[in-house]
Amino acid sequence: MKYDAIVKLLGDFGPYQKRLYFLLCIPMISVGIQTMLTVFTLGVPDHRCALPDWDNDTYTIQGEQHQNAVLAAIPPATEGTQLYSSCLIRNAINETDGQAFNTNSTRKCEKWVYDSDMFSSTVVTKFGWVCDMKLTKSHAQMMFMLGSLVGSVLLVSPSDFIGRKKMFMVSVLLHIVSTIVTAFSPSFAIIGILYFIIGMSGIAIWSNAFVVGVELVGPSKRVLTGIICELYWTFGVFLATTIAYFVRDWRHLQLIVSTPTALFLAYYWFMPESPRWLISKRKFEEADRILRHAAKINKTTLPPNIFSQGMLQKKTEEPLCQIFTSPSLVIRSLVIFLNWFVVSLGFYGLGLNVASLGGSVYTNVFISAGAELVGHIACLLLLDRIGRKSLHCTCMLLGGVCCTATLLPVVYGGGSLNWLTITLALTGRGFAVASFDVIWLYSSELFPTVIRNSALAAANISARVGGTISPYIANLALVITGDFGRAVPLIIFGTSMAVAGLAALALPETLNNPLPDTIEDARQMKRRSRRPDITRTDYIRSNGEELADLQPNGCVSSTKARV
Repeated sequence: MKYDAIVKLLGDFGPYQKRLYFLLCIPMISVGIQTMLTVFTLGVPDHRCALPDWDNDTYTIQGEQHQNAVLAAIPPATEGTQLYSSCLIRNAINETDGQAFNTNSTRKCEKWVYDSDMFSSTVVTKFGWVCDMKLTKSHAQMMFMLGSLVGSVLLVSPSDFIGRKKMFMVSVLLHIVSTIVTAFSPSFAIIGILYFIIGMSGIAIWSNAFVVGVELVGPSKRVLTGIICELYWTFGVFLATTIAYFVRDWRHLQLIVSTPTALFLAYYWFMPESPRWLISKRKFEEADRILRHAAKINKTTLPPNIFSQGMLQKKTEEPLCQIFTSPSLVIRSLVIFLNWFVVSLGFYGLGLNVASLGGSVYTNVFISAGAELVGHIACLLLLDRIGRKSLHCTCMLLGGVCCTATLLPVVYGGGSLNWLTITLALTGRGFAVASFDVIWLYSSELFPTVIRNSALAAANISARVGGTISPYIANLALVITGDFGRAVPLIIFGTSMAVAGLAALALPETLNNPLPDTIEDARQMKRRSRRPDITRTDYIRSNGEELADLQPNGCVSSTKARV
């Protein structure tokens, strides 16, 4: 009996699978929180040089004498919305008499005071990551994204050999320690290492939890469960924003959202090992116990002997280099890898860029999370109706148009149309989210079975590279001053999305077509017309195709997959 046949006997998404799936989705809330938390903990408030002769100097003007001293010592800002220069202070400051500071020569300062209206304290204000050190924020966020890339290799791939549950618990332990200790970080080096571990453990928690939950879900519900887990991520963003609004100190905020993760240690007793993995390792007794427990809760009955030697036969796989045997496959692969890169670049970059849009960062992130929610629901409703290609290309092109169009209100409207800039940017992020939901499923249906896992692993690497460089583009406003600096990242994200969306028009549609098994099948996809009588789900059911191998956000799983 094939494994999918066993799952069919259990029920595609029975009570046992629902309990397990939703239980394993809960840690994904923490992953969403920690990914977007840097928008607040690394926030850059308005600032100016501190007055040397004022021990209690603050950004807020304290009175007439304080205002005269600030006006005399700090030159006015040349660009942007700030009143004072952020990094320069006039020379010849001897006393607090306003007339003693009138000089045209300036120097860089080494101490700053910060506006506390938006944040009372952030990592940036704690360590002075402004002016000449302003790129340190991007370096820190890059370490988080780099951790996701490395974690895909070091903590996800070993689950094929060590086990899903073991690697999940290792990842949970790393996640708990790193997120809590971050609140006590004394330097950039320590913060960078901890962000790296948080990113590494986050992707591993997501991947291993998703695999265990979905490998017991039947084919007809895998698209549904693939999108629902994204909703937990989005809920984490909503939760992080709400808590950050009331807790403006970065250390307290980091501790409040991280301490509850210690409860995930209880998963050691509640989370079962993946039966599919146990079967692949010939641990039939434990797999039988888990499956029969599931059958009992689902009120179904399994036959006495559910395992057979056929379940252990590995599918024939070929090396990834086989794509070079066909020009059409080479072009298709390059287009897919480009789209993974751009989708990840836009998804994470637009998420991190909300702090640079102006207005309230809390409002911006909350609206951005709302756009995410709409994107997920739209995919859930449209994926099997209008097709993968149509939905993906439409989302990429519209997202690109929205982001690129932010140039218009910046150039012609100035500050008066900042609301339009924010609206266009956040709408573009909603389309980027929808594209991310589509691309993982669409790619799985484009690559033939014999190279699917290795091709998706390569696509995932492309996505992680895009995520790694996204902080530098998102934070270009720190380098390019003025209103135009806020538009440059959006133009880059928008242009790249539009180009990738146009390139995706060269891809074939896969809705209602059987999955390609061989290289030759993949070559013929363009010539194959849509066959409504053979649905993707029917094909999976009849051929036992394992599309639980795929996860949202570009992760590949199964007992034979590599990320």
